[in-house]
Amino acid sequence: LKRPPRAPHRLTAQSSTSTMPPKKKAKAAPKKKVVKELPPGVSWQWKDGSKWKDFLEEDAILLETMREINGEEGSCVTKDFSFNQGFDTVYTIDFKAMTQLNNDSKKKRTLRRSAPKPAKVPPAGSGAGWYWWSDEDDWQPFDPVDAAMLEKAFATGNTTFMTKDLTFNKGFDSLYIFDFSTMSQINTESGTSRKMQRSGVGAKKVVGHTKDADDDYALMLAGSTAEGMAHGSKAPFAAKFEPSLTPEFIAAQKKRGPTSLRKQKKDYGPVVSKDKHGSACFDDMLKNEKEFCGEWAVFYHSYSSAAILYEVQAAVAAVLFRFKSEFAALPRIICAPFKHIPTAHRMLEEFPKWKDRDHNQAFRLVGLCGTSSLLADDSEAPAKRVFLGGYSVGPLGGVLEKVLQSCGVPKVTAPSLAKEIIKLAKVHGLDTRGIPGGDKCKSGRSGHMLQIFLRRELIDEYVYPAFPFGVPDKKRMKPFSKYLAEDEPIHGQVRITLNPDVFLRATTARIFTYSADPTFNEARPAFQEALTDLLKPILGDEETRIKAATGIFGGKPPEWWSPEDQGEAAKMDKGRYGSS
Repeated sequence: LKRPPRAPHRLTAQSSTSTMPPKKKAKAAPKKKVVKELPPGVSWQWKDGSKWKDFLEEDAILLETMREINGEEGSCVTKDFSFNQGFDTVYTIDFKAMTQLNNDSKKKRTLRRSAPKPAKVPPAGSGAGWYWWSDEDDWQPFDPVDAAMLEKAFATGNTTFMTKDLTFNKGFDSLYIFDFSTMSQINTESGTSRKMQRSGVGAKKVVGHTKDADDDYALMLAGSTAEGMAHGSKAPFAAKFEPSLTPEFIAAQKKRGPTSLRKQKKDYGPVVSKDKHGSACFDDMLKNEKEFCGEWAVFYHSYSSAAILYEVQAAVAAVLFRFKSEFAALPRIICAPFKHIPTAHRMLEEFPKWKDRDHNQAFRLVGLCGTSSLLADDSEAPAKRVFLGGYSVGPLGGVLEKVLQSCGVPKVTAPSLAKEIIKLAKVHGLDTRGIPGGDKCKSGRSGHMLQIFLRRELIDEYVYPAFPFGVPDKKRMKPFSKYLAEDEPIHGQVRITLNPDVFLRATTARIFTYSADPTFNEARPAFQEALTDLLKPILGDEETRIKAATGIFGGKPPEWWSPEDQGEAAKMDKGRYGSS
């Protein structure tokens, strides 16, 4: 229907001499923020039958952003889920009903958003809140007196603060070190390390621990199986390695000595230097550097929550691929994702496409964050600051079973095997508090360090120098192998494409694990032996091993692989493995 024409406006004497008051501008709707990372402790899950499963981090961030924009009782549509790539299906999300509807198939799933219980936060304007990670796996507030002292120390800009004057320390007189760069609290007498967080005024900003790359890698494995990731793909294998360094080059590198000590003083920092076990571990790592510095470059990776997963992958690799698991854990074993990114060159080609940088799923499945020196202070997580406490918190419920399945363990066997592994871990002192049924280690130190040696000929193929978030550091890329060979202070972060076809083999890579907990550090070889013995009957027949290897490699295994039990062949004495 057409609207009838408006009657002409007649000017009266009054209207001709007066003007209408200006209309008030409507208030602009408040801008909704785009969530760049999940708030601490927040997770999104979908219900699969009777079980809840975690969304990948990028999808959880998408849901959190849509909830922020549309409100807790709103709804919206999206095609942007990672699992929807290539399908272009429209999904309707109803935040009031907490459902996800596939508009094509009409399949509806129930969602849930989990968030930590609100902590006791000082009123807005009264200052920041300080929290410590408890044995019950949640954040607890410091006493207001202690929080005020920590805030005052934090405001000075110094990275460390030492004190005995704490409300909970009365009558004990223990010296505590607070490290604000890693947000850790260390009791120098017991060696116990706890993680901390600081919230800004009104709890609007959080500084400290949430999740790290290891947690995300584990959760991505939980959402996949080796068979699923490998579908229709075959991981590329590295060319046969041939040593090519000249004797003169090797002699020059030997003369320049350990990378971490090149024109740098031997300073373990205020935390490690006061700890007998920590200092002994660092002494041993520098001894390894001295032995390997001629033909090998060294990198360091700190981790904590995912330790049990890396230990299991190492044991599987020992049974199937002769990996020397008595010396080191193994962060990456599934080869299928390396079809897309087999080398650092490919990673650098893909990196500009990743808006979330090294938080991108493609990076997390193949990459590892690290540093090029044991003693340098300039990296995001300096080795000497994060070793004792580790660098992540958070539960990894249900992940161990999925990791076992991704490594070839039959689905029906995985739950019972996971329980047996957790029992073994407790007996040998490994901190497993993030796994259901697990427990903290005796010392409370959940930190671990991987010392990774890679042949110098392979550095530029698998490692690139980086700033935080994986941004390439072009100044050190000259190429990077040349920078690492110089007689100058070596420092800075790196990103490693940890292709199993290279890092499983002792001819191209040597890896060592050091654990902050003294009990587990000593018991680790025995733990690995017990773990491989536990796996051998399950991966005992040749048919199962072939199926497992095919799944792990994403197709036909490389020529160097043999289906026989590799457990005995994997064993090597420490003198030989620790020799360049």
